[in-house]
Amino acid sequence: MPNPAKKHAGQAVDRARTEVAAAQAGLATAIDKATVQAGRRRNHGTATVNPRAGQALTAARDRFADAKADRRAAPTHVPLREVRAGARILDEETKLVTHAIRMSAYNAESTLARMLHGHYAPADHEARALLREAFTLPGDIHVAGDRLHVDLDPATAPRRSRALAALCEQLTATETVYPGTDLKIVYTVKDPTNNS
Repeated sequence: MPNPAKKHAGQAVDRARTEVAAAQAGLATAIDKATVQAGRRRNHGTATVNPRAGQALTAARDRFADAKADRRAAPTHVPLREVRAGARILDEETKLVTHAIRMSAYNAESTLARMLHGHYAPADHEARALLREAFTLPGDIHVAGDRLHVDLDPATAPRRSRALAALCEQLTATETVYPGTDLKIVYTVKDPTNNS
């Protein structure tokens, strides 16, 4: 994976380059001051440039050279384990299973979205948003006889609740049996006017 140290080394080069530019400007200012001093009568055309400005430029150039060398020495890519200890890349079989689960979830959501057509006017654009809300709605689960009842709380708007109720009717009509049991699943949306 890309080496974070390479990025940091590049940032250090940028900072060092800025320091060189600032030191060059400082030296130019020192030379200008010395020129002004040399132009005064009492100095007889001579003046000394502040040596600290030259020393600062030399030090900045050295840091710039060191930063560039560090950047060159840093590899562009490193093994994942060096960046994130304990992390690993999924092997091919695990990756295939993960993709299969994601595709199945997407296909299931697409089927539910199609089932909302005719029951929810903006289904073309908002079906998946309504389903995302439905997947997070609180509710109750209880067993009565040979039925497993899943009662969802109402959605954020009455028309959304009505659309979800129609979807629940369709899902209940499939008479799906809860895995590992003989219980048929019954889906409903609670009536918001019923306080019981």
